[in-house]
Amino acid sequence: MTYRTAILSTIDDYLGAEDDSDEERAKQSLLRNNRLLRFPHAVMLQLAYPELDFVNRWCWENFGPRDGDCTQYQSEYRVCDIDGQHAHSGVWVDHWFTKTDYDFGFNEWYFAAKCDYDRFLMHIPNINWGENYAK
Repeated sequence: MTYRTAILSTIDDYLGAEDDSDEERAKQSLLRNNRLLRFPHAVMLQLAYPELDFVNRWCWENFGPRDGDCTQYQSEYRVCDIDGQHAHSGVWVDHWFTKTDYDFGFNEWYFAAKCDYDRFLMHIPNINWGENYAK
């Protein structure tokens, strides 16, 4: 048994929150639209940092590496063992929008394929803080 704080959310929830300035929300919306051109299937969650690392490990194990600059060096559940700055080519990507509380906030995952998006949605009930935080 582990902690679970992840909440299914929407881009409208983020845009309606007051954790970022109006300018930052407008900028994030434009950047999101650019990501959606390549990865049109998106899922927004509100979750804690350990859950973010835990679900990103699951994504790597199920869909391969995250597209773009590798951020695994800072992950609590690290999958990539390459040190130093590098990037991967993949079929999914995620983006942290903002913190809403201590180590908690909005993150969105984007998938190139609808089938990967569907698998991610089915996995949401299993997202938790992982084995490092057993109750």
